[in-house]
Amino acid sequence: MAHASSHAQLDALSQAYAEVAERFTALDARVGDAQWGRRPANAEWSVAECVAHLNLTSAAMVPRLKAAYDEARKLPPLGPRELKGAFFGRLLARMLGPVPVVLGIRFGRTKTTAAFVPGSDLPRAQVVAEFRRWQSEELAMVWRAEGLPLDQVMVESPFVAGARYDAYSALWILVRHALRHVVQAERALARVEGR
Repeated sequence: MAHASSHAQLDALSQAYAEVAERFTALDARVGDAQWGRRPANAEWSVAECVAHLNLTSAAMVPRLKAAYDEARKLPPLGPRELKGAFFGRLLARMLGPVPVVLGIRFGRTKTTAAFVPGSDLPRAQVVAEFRRWQSEELAMVWRAEGLPLDQVMVESPFVAGARYDAYSALWILVRHALRHVVQAERALARVEGR
């Protein structure tokens, strides 16, 4: 049977994925093919680049999460308690959410490492299908987490050498990062449209 405390946490994660899916669906319906790869400014990513970056991120993180799930299955079941993400993981998940914009200035921007900077030739149908596949796979992982002590297994970050966080936090990091870049893509489209 599901444990009420961890079930509520996983439900919150699934709702976060639902928000990403809803916003992405609206964005995909609104962006035209001509706008898809157009940058609002030379140093800023296009809608295509924002989405392709998320695909690169998922491709790096999902295998690590799958390995963590395998490790968690070898541990005693979670029991009737909440998952407790490690401080660093919780902090990182908060920081990776949408970048606030105040008076036209974006706060909290970070430099993306070269391995996660998308190329410029990005076929829309392929990138969108890949994004939806990754999001579906990640959401399925959320519900496969039921009863697993994901807060007791660590994932090594593919983004920062030597950084580690628990697998529960890694799920939050992935979905908050996805929301960050979907919001960035929405802003890119608005600027390209001249709004």
